[in-house]
Amino acid sequence: MPNKKTDVVNVAMWFVDLALKYKPWDGIKALPADEIQILFETVSIAGFDPKKIVHGKLVGYYLDQDSSRTGETFPINTLSPFKVVGQDNDDHYPATGWLDCALRRTVNGLKWMQKKENREELIEVIAGEIERSIPLTPIQLTLEGDLLGEYPPDKPALSRDYFVNHTRNENCLDLDSCVGVHEFCDHRMDRMRATKTHDAIVCQACNLRILFPKEVKTYGELRQALTKKVQVTI
Repeated sequence: MPNKKTDVVNVAMWFVDLALKYKPWDGIKALPADEIQILFETVSIAGFDPKKIVHGKLVGYYLDQDSSRTGETFPINTLSPFKVVGQDNDDHYPATGWLDCALRRTVNGLKWMQKKENREELIEVIAGEIERSIPLTPIQLTLEGDLLGEYPPDKPALSRDYFVNHTRNENCLDLDSCVGVHEFCDHRMDRMRATKTHDAIVCQACNLRILFPKEVKTYGELRQALTKKVQVTI
């Protein structure tokens, strides 16, 4: 069985070597297929689900107070000349922004650093960002396959930093708040009080309601409790 940690480090190494190969990046019009594949593998192992990597720039739109577009734009990928296309054939903005961040971090380093990191240090940095980018593994809620997926992490408005923290098993599952997304239904799920001994995960769209012991505090504990429940049902 492949070692996940080894896979991440290998992909980080390939990415760093590719990133340091070209200067300037923003003038590149095309790359060989094997180098495009490195970009694809990097985005994939970082937790995104790309269909392909193509040449192109993406922009975001400034919004008015009523959420309508003002007509002004800001760049999503400032250094990378490539964008990510998702499985639905639409532009994948978070993946494109993350790829651009990874390229900028490797090529430009950190502004406050007094010295440029060496290759080995950069590989360690990118491997860490790949691991940080991997979303929470969905939690199975029912025997039929309903899943609680991670709610998309917050990114500061207009920020060019797509390196964000994701939910982990050890994170708290807060009461009376959104705890994730009902996968395929694609609506938010909340944790609510239900009985004297149990709380519930409730979908705000389809009203799926899953009971679990109120003593559960974290996503990992919920995963464990519901795994046992599904196994008992089987």
